[in-house]
Amino acid sequence: MKKTIFQILTVSLVMIGLFFACTPLDNLDDDDNGDETATYNLRDTGPAGGLIFYDKGSYSDGWRYLEAAPSDQSIGVWIVGGATQTMENGNTLLTIGTGSANTTFIIGQTGHSDSAAQLCKEQVIGIYDDWFLPSLYELKKMYINLKSGTDENGIIYTPVGGFASVGYWSSSELSATHALAQGFNSGTHFGDEKSDAYNIRAVRAF
Repeated sequence: MKKTIFQILTVSLVMIGLFFACTPLDNLDDDDNGDETATYNLRDTGPAGGLIFYDKGSYSDGWRYLEAAPSDQSIGVWIVGGATQTMENGNTLLTIGTGSANTTFIIGQTGHSDSAAQLCKEQVIGIYDDWFLPSLYELKKMYINLKSGTDENGIIYTPVGGFASVGYWSSSELSATHALAQGFNSGTHFGDEKSDAYNIRAVRAF
């Protein structure tokens, strides 16, 4: 009987060893952090529980996908703090992939005390704290692929994400006194005073 138990234990240990030797380490990690082994389609639920609205096609500069937060963060002004509402930052850009840097530049502006960018930057959703205020072109993709009803590939879909049919602030500045917003009703973008209030939806890149 002792010999039989020893043999059983030996076989069990060998089988466990073979399992770990043959199983990729990535498959043992239940935390889907959006690494390069995961693939997503438009409107899929992302790692943070939000919605995928942009796929760059491949990983570069540390990211491939853009994920919108599950819901709006707030309704607020573009920036608050002394002369920041009438002072040109000059560093914010329009294009996809620039929202994170725009957010950093806005928060770093002299006299800054609060902003839509700051609100996004402070978000923690699940384990994810890498949110930012999207650039205008990032926000436009969000509208097309999550709200408009017909995505960039011509696929008709039911709008998702609970977006209001109003304007949403982008992190792209227009002038010393105005910033750019994206209309989630008409699909057009427009400039308005930095002191005006619009909806805010954070995004993250991964």
